[in-house]
Amino acid sequence: MANIYEVAKEAGVSHMTVSRVFNNPDLVGKNTRKKVMTVANNLGYRPSQVARSMRTKKTNYIGLILPDIINPFFPEVVRGVDDYARKNKYNTILANTDNDYEVEISSIEMFLNRGIDGIILGGIAGGKKDTAFLNKIIDKGIPSVLIDRFIPDVNSSYVITDNFKAGYDATKYLIDLGHKKIVVISSPQKIKIFRDRLEGYKQALKDHNIEYREDYICEGEELVESGYKTFKKLIKKNDDFTAVFAMCDFMAFGMYKFCKENNIKIPDDLSIISIDDIFTSALITPPLTTMAQQKYEMGYAAAKILIESIEKGAFPDKKVVLKANLIERESCRSIG
Repeated sequence: MANIYEVAKEAGVSHMTVSRVFNNPDLVGKNTRKKVMTVANNLGYRPSQVARSMRTKKTNYIGLILPDIINPFFPEVVRGVDDYARKNKYNTILANTDNDYEVEISSIEMFLNRGIDGIILGGIAGGKKDTAFLNKIIDKGIPSVLIDRFIPDVNSSYVITDNFKAGYDATKYLIDLGHKKIVVISSPQKIKIFRDRLEGYKQALKDHNIEYREDYICEGEELVESGYKTFKKLIKKNDDFTAVFAMCDFMAFGMYKFCKENNIKIPDDLSIISIDDIFTSALITPPLTTMAQQKYEMGYAAAKILIESIEKGAFPDKKVVLKANLIERESCRSIG
């Protein structure tokens, strides 16, 4: 590959003019720009990213840390982040942590060694380690934005779903169909977004004069297997309900499996609604009614906040809350 001096010699200009063509093209006349670009393309010249980074103090790389890339929730988030980044001439480096604190720390070190300009973080639960991890990023002065979850005690930018309203709307949908005995298969309540969903459920009951019952709540993990086991545990204690609000699609899938094995027909015997709308929700039988999170928009907005802040030389300071939209399919029926 040719260097900048060979391009300059062939084009009959100085090497500084070649540099300006690639870094400050507005300072170079149109004809000269065209001539230099033609020579550069013919010689296969590409400007050095390292040299450019030294001049601008930027690498045009951002880091994206996710807890589990196999989770179907995240690919659309990644696409949103990468689409905005590429549109603005930034590259995205992805790190998958499997919710392992040590991997999170090593990912940060890897990003720092590569000189990334900022970080987007997903899946922050909010425990002591996560809080310490996020504070460490902020203390290092690394521009950062959280997606999907946030930590109330940490002053950081984030893009999340309005989880209270998602829980409220999911419950109200069942109530409007005539259901009054609605149980909850809950994701971990130590995580704020799931506490918000439960509070939305409680408020919907209260607004419709339906008694809240502790024995109607059963907590598990965001896994298909956990949805199966949690529902099995709940139904052994109490089987007088007509509908279930599952806090994530994975848990709903586990319930589907249990219902199929135990001849419980959905929605004839039991109505089920969930939150997420991962792509498989439309493919199962019957297709799952769910509150769709705006996953692509979440990633796109997070990248926009981060990159705009980087370009301005400022630390991100914006909080975005997105609406979850009801996707009505075939897993719920009216009993009114």
